[in-house]
Amino acid sequence: MTYDKELAFAKALALEAGGLMLRYFRAEDIATEWKEDNTPLTIADTTINRLVIEQVKAAFPGHGVLGEEESFKPEREIIWVVDPIDGTVPFSLGIPMSTFSIALVNRKDGQPVVAVTYDPWLDELFIATKGGGAFLNDKPIAASRAAGLGRGYVFVGLQDANGQGVTYKPSLAAVQLRDKGAKILSIPSGVYLGNRIATGQFIGGIIGNPRSWDVAASALLIEEAGGVVTDLEGKKRHYDHDGLLGCVLAANQAIFEELMEIVRTSK
Repeated sequence: MTYDKELAFAKALALEAGGLMLRYFRAEDIATEWKEDNTPLTIADTTINRLVIEQVKAAFPGHGVLGEEESFKPEREIIWVVDPIDGTVPFSLGIPMSTFSIALVNRKDGQPVVAVTYDPWLDELFIATKGGGAFLNDKPIAASRAAGLGRGYVFVGLQDANGQGVTYKPSLAAVQLRDKGAKILSIPSGVYLGNRIATGQFIGGIIGNPRSWDVAASALLIEEAGGVVTDLEGKKRHYDHDGLLGCVLAANQAIFEELMEIVRTSK
């Protein structure tokens, strides 16, 4: 099955969202509020999330939207999972390190079939379709083939670190990973870093308790680039709900099993 129409829609939407990110970045009229989970929220987040809903209604009236800031009929069989700004913390601080992310997910298996992310600062448009490969600005990308943890960078990320069910395994595993020579990096944007696994710049990553919009698009990009994304039991997560996903691992095929074993045994 091809997804040409859906992919074209998501690409155009991502570029428009990127324009809004640039419009509001460091703007005098941007206001930062605080959500109940003690994370920041800007007018850019809500404006972009609303844009997605309105455009999905117009282009795909039978689809729903599962958004970080606002959803529209997320119980429908086919939904668009969107993070309007993955990396709101750096965005709100005036640091250009954030990404728009959207994925088309079918409730039959909870897996993404179309993924688009856009970094307006670097003008990097990542796209993937199920079975169609992964691309950066229309050029094919592939995960690293590095076979040792000491041969590359691993990112460690935490979500919900304020009492919302955080798991400490990622930070505990970081110590063992450093002992094995891995270079550890942590940036508050799982999508931004997940994309780097798809390009081969990172060999792996660990995210504790993300939600669907934090992972869905990057998961398809990484898998279509030849990488692996699972939970601690080696099973695929479902990205059709707004609950916590537990610990999610992503890596190239060569080091995935070793990475999973380190995280699973971390105490």
